[in-house]
Amino acid sequence: MNISYYNEKKILLFSIFLFFLIRIFFFQKGLNFNSFGFWQIANLNLLKEDLIKTIYYFHYQPPLWNMLIGLIIKMTGQSGDLAKNILLLIHWSFSIGILFVIYQLKIKLNFSNKIFLICLLTIILNPSLIFFENFALYNHFSCFIFFLIFYNSYLLTESKNIKYEYYILFLSLILTLTWPIFHPIFIIIIFFLITYLKNIFQIKSLIISLVFFLLSLSPSIKNKYEFNFFGNGSGLGQNMSGLIYWNDELRENCSYNNLSKNVKKNIKYEEKIKHPGLLYENHVQNSILALDKSGYCLKNSIYEIKNNFSKYFFYRLRVLLASHNRFSFEYFQPPKNFNNYFDIFSNLKKKDYLWKIKKIMINLFFSFYYFILMFYFFKIKDNQNFKKASLCIFLLHIYILIIGTFLNNQEQERFRYTSGIFLNFLFFYIIVKFNYLFSYKTKV
Repeated sequence: MNISYYNEKKILLFSIFLFFLIRIFFFQKGLNFNSFGFWQIANLNLLKEDLIKTIYYFHYQPPLWNMLIGLIIKMTGQSGDLAKNILLLIHWSFSIGILFVIYQLKIKLNFSNKIFLICLLTIILNPSLIFFENFALYNHFSCFIFFLIFYNSYLLTESKNIKYEYYILFLSLILTLTWPIFHPIFIIIIFFLITYLKNIFQIKSLIISLVFFLLSLSPSIKNKYEFNFFGNGSGLGQNMSGLIYWNDELRENCSYNNLSKNVKKNIKYEEKIKHPGLLYENHVQNSILALDKSGYCLKNSIYEIKNNFSKYFFYRLRVLLASHNRFSFEYFQPPKNFNNYFDIFSNLKKKDYLWKIKKIMINLFFSFYYFILMFYFFKIKDNQNFKKASLCIFLLHIYILIIGTFLNNQEQERFRYTSGIFLNFLFFYIIVKFNYLFSYKTKV
């Protein structure tokens, strides 16, 4: 039956049914979270016993994600499986939210049911989405927030209603309070994008943005007051040292593996231990020793980069390009049993020439992918409100790539996922809607 006979709600309901059918199948097959044991998550026992203070003294990350994990742990008590299942349901709700955003776009833009269904399927069937739905960090949440930022950007461009400006800034604030990659300067970038969306510079918008910027500084102000460093996460020094590949001594000195377990016996640190969460045995990366080393590592890493900038820049540029040899679902920490179903390229690793061909093909795909997006922004005529909002997300994607590449180590697949799922949606929207531009037709 022709898909045009279906109305939007039926397609949406079918898509939600298909989504749950697939997710429940994989859940029954044992595809699930490995654990909550990530550096970015505070000690689970401390979150359960002393939630507020544990988050307050957790300088390694901004507070919001640990607040969510802590509330889940407190609700579920000793049941780790129940905690994982609750987080999984929350992640599924984010995915349904993404489907609903696409549905709202369908209503607003009135694009064809064919485009609508294909775009929904790119979400439902995407292995990267399944991967990060079963991943205990904030990547899938951030992906959902990006879709909301896009939708409110579209509505702001369409209506110029200031409430959408508030929504965009609030969503951006949530990101800065969730993940260190979204530094408070992210709010300033959002202000310039809002100005672009409205086609006018307004003092009122600047003042509102500065208020949200100041709110985004709250974790940094707390860290300055309690720990004498200004930042929304304390891991930057160690992260940067990992980029200095030519100085093994610095990398070794800054390794978390070289921190002392006997900090309690050191009188120098006793007065700094204001909470058990600052002890090595409770959380290595959040320990006082890790914090004290971070400043040393950051200072020396900046010094090394200044004196070896071309070496650093071209090395990180190669890392950025090499990261596009892999899809996001190839990130090195897969969920439990994920590779039983999605380890698509494992057999290619057995033969070097096949693995090289795979890398070349994926690089060619991403080259085509970015070419189509750029071609759309600069050459294709489409709804201008949709295009402007989409361009904003693309620019934020560039921000993530730059920060993730030049201030962090080998996790670009995880970073790229955050904004990449929206770009996947946009890519297929372009290919389906404007397929006549990419097809070769001969006259008969």
